[in-house]
Amino acid sequence: MKDRIRSRHSSKYLFLMLAFLLLVTASLGFLLLRQSRSSIITLMQTRMLDISNTAAAMIDGDVLKTVTPADAGTDGYETIMKTLTYFQDNIDLKYIYCIRDMGDGTFTFGLDPTVEDPGEFGSPIVYTDALHKASLGTATADDEYYEDAWGKFYSAYSPVFDSQKKVAGIIAVDFSAEWYDRQLASLTWTTIIVALLSLLVGGGLVTAIITRSERRLGLIHGKLDELTNSLMQEMGNGPGNESKDQPSQNSYGTAASMDDLEDRIQSMQTELKSQIAQVHVRAYQDGLTGVKSKHAYLEAEKEWNGKLARGELLEYSVVVCDVNGLKKINDTLGHQAGDEYIRNACKMICGIFSHSPVYRIGGDEFVVLLTGMDYENRHESMLELHRLSQEHIGTGEVIVSGGIADYIRNQDRGIQDTFERADASMYQEKRLLKSLGAVTRDDEPEKPGKDTEPADLPVIGVRKHILIADDIEMNREILGDLLQEDYDIYYASDGVETLEMLRQHKDDIALLLLDLYMPNMSGREVMTVMQVDEELMSIPVIILTVDQKAELDSLKIGAMDFISKPYPDIEIIKARISKCIELSEYRDLIRHTQRDRLTGLFHIDYFIRYMKRLDQQYKGHSFDIVACDVNQFHSINKTYGRQFGDLVLRSIGHSIRRIARKTGGIGCRQGSDTFLLYCPHQDQYDQLLQKFLSDVFVEKETASKVSLRFGIFEYAEREQEVEERIACARKAADSMRNDQQVLYRFYEGDTAD
Repeated sequence: MKDRIRSRHSSKYLFLMLAFLLLVTASLGFLLLRQSRSSIITLMQTRMLDISNTAAAMIDGDVLKTVTPADAGTDGYETIMKTLTYFQDNIDLKYIYCIRDMGDGTFTFGLDPTVEDPGEFGSPIVYTDALHKASLGTATADDEYYEDAWGKFYSAYSPVFDSQKKVAGIIAVDFSAEWYDRQLASLTWTTIIVALLSLLVGGGLVTAIITRSERRLGLIHGKLDELTNSLMQEMGNGPGNESKDQPSQNSYGTAASMDDLEDRIQSMQTELKSQIAQVHVRAYQDGLTGVKSKHAYLEAEKEWNGKLARGELLEYSVVVCDVNGLKKINDTLGHQAGDEYIRNACKMICGIFSHSPVYRIGGDEFVVLLTGMDYENRHESMLELHRLSQEHIGTGEVIVSGGIADYIRNQDRGIQDTFERADASMYQEKRLLKSLGAVTRDDEPEKPGKDTEPADLPVIGVRKHILIADDIEMNREILGDLLQEDYDIYYASDGVETLEMLRQHKDDIALLLLDLYMPNMSGREVMTVMQVDEELMSIPVIILTVDQKAELDSLKIGAMDFISKPYPDIEIIKARISKCIELSEYRDLIRHTQRDRLTGLFHIDYFIRYMKRLDQQYKGHSFDIVACDVNQFHSINKTYGRQFGDLVLRSIGHSIRRIARKTGGIGCRQGSDTFLLYCPHQDQYDQLLQKFLSDVFVEKETASKVSLRFGIFEYAEREQEVEERIACARKAADSMRNDQQVLYRFYEGDTAD
């Protein structure tokens, strides 16, 4: 009888325990499912917005708002399509395209890079609340899917702003609703399975505890430990260590075992949340630039090393790129300007290596892994990177130092070996760009050597003059009073007066403090005039403005620094002024040491030095040497005067510099009337030299008084000494001394044809 009562009591207790366990497990499973679904929805929407925001940030709104399919082939159209295509090909999404706001509550397709069945330009777009919010300037993702001719989608929309900060268009990113729902369904089933598993295990434990003796309880908990460790391993963690304070198997009670089971379930819930967070942290996309992250590069390195070991990868190149001057921009202009600088650098790198994966592996360091088409064109691409960076010297635009290394079979043990050679090559390019005038903002100016003449050193101890240009008299007086203890001050109230003061005191003014917004002529217009005036372009400028967003634009138009209004602490202003003047004086010293003062071209010694650096940096590319001589230059000086002769030489020097920037080469003045150009091989010298002559002889009167002859040494043999190659080009030019019917000749052995 007692046994039957005990049995009924045990059955009732078992039923209550199972009911309680079912209630707890269901509650925990529901809570876990709800929280997990919310987390993954937020995670997926964040990922969608990250992609659309990154794509929108890389597109010029001024171009987007006017571009149509009729603009195919233009720079603006191709840049937008290349950017969208990159995301289409490299990111796990369904579609990416542009949307136009028609202004009446309707939206139509813009540019669409989709190859098969793209959206027709101007055709209507399905309206959603998220799309409407994006048209008002807020990036938003759909909470519910919509359906159109292409299927069912969840989409993210990001506005693209023009230079007036107005919405110029919208970038849309589509993710298949099936993909979206599969992610949620997968999480749902995973949670249900875990909950059911916990319920079954817990029920088994309770049944075993009730129906068996307490001496079996320790064994059951041991099995639970094994199960928990297995689950942890499945989720990516190692087996947990048993606590030293764990009770012995004989001390377990029924209540204790239920508490322990609840603790295990909570532990698994916490672990699952942790895994979701790690998925987000370990994302393969760099949030700032949209390219692949360092983690993605490490994974790619493992994959490529495996292919190398299996003999599946036979040729590739590694390109290492370093963004010049990022630290100084962050320190002086703030991280917002630094982030924009990084994005612009990334755009330049992705534009050049458009068919290869680009990885951001550090704050200012990128890596590109080249195969296929980009590998075949690697030398031309590196020259393009060098040319763009050289063009950006002095303009405030981004400068990127790049180095490349090819895989050497039977020598490189993996990607790292190739990377290290590319990294060393990058530092050579950094030194080359610096020698061409790219003084990075985080570099300290080099101190003059012992051989420098005292007369060539910057006169730092002399009291200097500063011109303050501001249309508000109070601002001029406040700043002048703060600085007059250390500097002599000139004042100007508008842009026109500023240029007059600059020209009147060009030899005295050490720095211009320029307000960006002034009557008659703005600060931007003043900067534009200074950039083309050889007498004014060397005067350093610090921009003054209340517009906090004008920092990057100020640097792009040629300013050396930026001071926001209201003015910061006077010691900060003085430190920036002192540093700008000092850097400008050292820059002029370096320029005068390396370059000819009349033409701005390199002296022959430095020209030869940089020829050798280009040979070493670009071993796989062919270069030409062009020699230019002025016919009867001594007679020109004698007949028309030295002033006219200097004007001719300056014009030639200006045109040589322009060709050097265009082709990625360097120029030199050798002697009084001989000029040299060293550049990548060109196929159309007729057009190039005719354009050169039209730039030099703008005045017809000059063309009637002066004639030039050119000699070209194509595919200059690098086995020859540099001086011998230069001599060959000059021989070709000298062979035309008495022949005025031919514009140029190529060198061919001892004779020129």
